[in-house]
Amino acid sequence: MKHIKKILLALTAVAMMVVLLSTSAFAVSSNSGKKYVYTCFGDSVSAGYGLDGYNPDYGYDKFYWPTIEGSFPDLIRDAKGAKINQFAHSAYRTTDLRVLLDRSFTGDSMAGYRLPSVNNDERNIDWNKVEKYRNVVEKAVKASNLVTVEIGVNDSSMPALNATETFSDSLTSALSLNVPRVVKDVTFYGALAEGEINAFRLFSQNFDAIIQGIRNYNKTCKIVVIGNFNPMKDYKVPAGFGLPIGPFVDPIFQNQNNYMQNQCPLRDQYTYVDMTDVKTHMNDPESPMYGADFHPTYNGHRQIADRVLKVL
Repeated sequence: MKHIKKILLALTAVAMMVVLLSTSAFAVSSNSGKKYVYTCFGDSVSAGYGLDGYNPDYGYDKFYWPTIEGSFPDLIRDAKGAKINQFAHSAYRTTDLRVLLDRSFTGDSMAGYRLPSVNNDERNIDWNKVEKYRNVVEKAVKASNLVTVEIGVNDSSMPALNATETFSDSLTSALSLNVPRVVKDVTFYGALAEGEINAFRLFSQNFDAIIQGIRNYNKTCKIVVIGNFNPMKDYKVPAGFGLPIGPFVDPIFQNQNNYMQNQCPLRDQYTYVDMTDVKTHMNDPESPMYGADFHPTYNGHRQIADRVLKVL
């Protein structure tokens, strides 16, 4: 009989422990029931360029951009059951992103191309709207559990593209005898040349300010920095030449990645994730767009998402 009582007492104790643990777990769940918040900063890769549903005409005056199905931010959001703040905009440079996170920074003469501008004149930033944008960004970061930063590829490539756009505008202005516009374009070209020369120096300065800006708003969130990949790593010039392009542009990405991974003075504030060998349309022979686009395929976005989730 004594043995039976001991067994019953032991079972009762176990049952009470299970109830207490369950109640405790429920209480923790209830108290921490806030929605997981994920904020995404980046360029066209994060914006899902080239995937179904991407809108190339989406305006730069809009603070949030859509999260494209199958893009790595979409995959991370689903995996974490998160609310997402999608601030990734195609063609963003570190300069443009820094404007949003550093209220003392006024950018450069090209920032109006990708930030809100006055009457769609890309040479004149709409500072009233930028200030509202900054407020939205600050609120989002403060509420975030996770922030991803994918930026830098456009620091060298976008100035060249902007020069092409400006040349076209200048030619049109000259033909229409719009002298003030031509003068303004000449000034812009000077700033463009300087920007190209200082591209890497500016990258490191801007990157530091971006990380510091995030930390100023949120001391505890997880920051994941996504390394830049060489989309032409395995691509060769067609038409029988077989000339590899990757080695010519590899040093650009190696310098940026080395800085983010090893040299940034704020290195202990974030987790760096390497993105070597991400599948893009340029290096994936199975892609129907092989050789025609630098952006990740759906498989590439899955690779990025998996690598980020792994460090979470």
